[in-house]
Amino acid sequence: MKPSGPNAARSPAWPSRRRVFWLGSLLLVFNAYFGTYAYVVVQALLWGQTSLLRGPLALLFLLVLVNVAVLRRVARRFALTQAEMLLLYAMLCLGTCAGGIGFVQFLVNQMAAPFYYATGGNNWKERLWPHIPDWLAPRAPEVINGFFRGNANLYDPHVLAGWALPVLAWSTFLFALFWVLLCVTSLFRRPWVEAERLTFPLVLLPLEMTERGGGGSFWKNKLMWAGFLLAGVAESVNFLSFLYPSIPSLPIKPGGPNRLDQFLTAPPWSAAGTVALAFYPFAIGVAYLLSLDVSFSCWFLYLCVKAANVGCSVLGFSPGSGSSAVNRMPFIREQGLGAFVGVAVFSVWMARRALAGAWGEAFPTRWQRRQRPAEGADANELMSSRMAFLGGGAGVLFLAAFLAAAGLSVPVAVVFVLVYLCLSLALARIVSEAGAGWAWAPFWTTTAFTSDLFGAANLAPRNITILHGYTAWMSDMPDNPQPQQMQSLKLSQGVGMPPRAFLGPLVWAITFGIVCAFWAHLDIYFTYGAATAKVRPWLSTSALYPAREAANRIANPVGADTAGLSAAGFGLLVAVGFSLLRQTFAGWPLHPLGYALATTNSMEYMWFPFFLAWLAKFLTLRYGGIRAYRAAVPFFLGLILGDYVVPTVWALFGMVTGYQQYLAFPH
Repeated sequence: MKPSGPNAARSPAWPSRRRVFWLGSLLLVFNAYFGTYAYVVVQALLWGQTSLLRGPLALLFLLVLVNVAVLRRVARRFALTQAEMLLLYAMLCLGTCAGGIGFVQFLVNQMAAPFYYATGGNNWKERLWPHIPDWLAPRAPEVINGFFRGNANLYDPHVLAGWALPVLAWSTFLFALFWVLLCVTSLFRRPWVEAERLTFPLVLLPLEMTERGGGGSFWKNKLMWAGFLLAGVAESVNFLSFLYPSIPSLPIKPGGPNRLDQFLTAPPWSAAGTVALAFYPFAIGVAYLLSLDVSFSCWFLYLCVKAANVGCSVLGFSPGSGSSAVNRMPFIREQGLGAFVGVAVFSVWMARRALAGAWGEAFPTRWQRRQRPAEGADANELMSSRMAFLGGGAGVLFLAAFLAAAGLSVPVAVVFVLVYLCLSLALARIVSEAGAGWAWAPFWTTTAFTSDLFGAANLAPRNITILHGYTAWMSDMPDNPQPQQMQSLKLSQGVGMPPRAFLGPLVWAITFGIVCAFWAHLDIYFTYGAATAKVRPWLSTSALYPAREAANRIANPVGADTAGLSAAGFGLLVAVGFSLLRQTFAGWPLHPLGYALATTNSMEYMWFPFFLAWLAKFLTLRYGGIRAYRAAVPFFLGLILGDYVVPTVWALFGMVTGYQQYLAFPH
């Protein structure tokens, strides 16, 4: 990692490759095991899932603390620079994604579930087992029983041999997926960071925390500490209330007295579904950093979705879901997928010139080779344009080939991979511009959409088994790595480092992070048992859903969902239309990202924090101007930091004492 490019002169202390590698590797091991243990066993906090990942930010806080309090005073030569700390933070983000929801955390439970939970009543042995390749999942009872029951030895040679091939196969698949998204990220960095200048609100806190190696003015700001203490005390009250019920709790979460739908029990108001208030400090802090049109669009369009549900109930439309309910107006889950695809399509359109330029750099014509400077325009990117196109293309082919080898037909595999990449790009755009707090993929998942596009009645049982039984773990996408990859490249700009300095550390973090994630989950589950009361129960119960859905679709196949596809097309047009209106009219108030988020589970939790932050920012700008807004930013950054660090300390307390703790987020 040697300085190059126009930003090199701005980098006062270039990161040490060796130090980043060894310290990053140690942190990835700790990150994987502690994050898994704290959520699965202690059940005290989500290490990942949120757009600004809790675990990596808490570890960054620890790095800054050690750097300032110890290294810079006692062993100055070992003190970390800002660039090194941000590189480590970026590595931890990808390692956290690998072990999170939508990846190993779901996958490791779902791999063996069809074999462990098969009974004479569900007929999985006859319907599913014949279509599952041996290399895709362990199936021998003596190999999988310890995983689900616990009190077993993972390191028994026979057990390790049984898990080795499936883990290796899926690790290769996961690496290819992360690699493809990294290639796409490299191609979109220039148009998003330099051309469109997206705001990237979530990079501000890591940059402020690490300024001057942790010795910047951020840590001396009294408003920041006021926000930190407010969030930390509020969460601590709830932790104490969980341990000692006589202590009253604070209604931060969208449950109990905060549930407004308890007053909406009669039709048509009951059709609104869940409507609740939440006061998550970190979400309020994140939303304050957004532009007013984005935060307004998120909460306002969420309320519009609720109003549409009520309006359709008045008109007599069915509240049902799935392809069997043809009149399921207003098709919110289908609109959501269309909106995400629309965001991805418009993002590609906006980046078309940059992508065309990157193609020319990768595969120049003879005339272009004559005109090309000695150092190409892609010299300051994460990777060369040629590597991005060829590497990304090869990765896409591998993903499709893997799924085809597992049992999907080639068209089904290709559609699945392409739709997943579209949703990932849209998520990256949403987080890069709207923060989101908790970014979810559409309710109409990649798996369900692909199945409904072709129609289960037109798919062979092997297709259905693999599609629903062994890709459903990818459907929940809060831990999708592409938003984190894109934010990492924005961080590189913030400290004056060329993005290419991040390539080696990020690739290593992906590789080693996947290994650590599998190890941490297997070790913990062989100790405590994935199907026991000693671990968070919904991870085990959710592992049953994919196999049930696959068996049900084989037994009761339905055709293609033409009504849903039409609604998805409508959602795509609305998202693109909002984008065009924003380009045409400067005062257009509705943002397509708000529309996409309003159709997902994200705003069920985040709409009221976004409303509060929008109101606070609106009033601050109106009566205090931009100077007052900037003065208040440290307070809201403190809300985020306190809401992340303090629950992490409580999780440590739970690990030491062995007591289950209060879960600070989400419910």
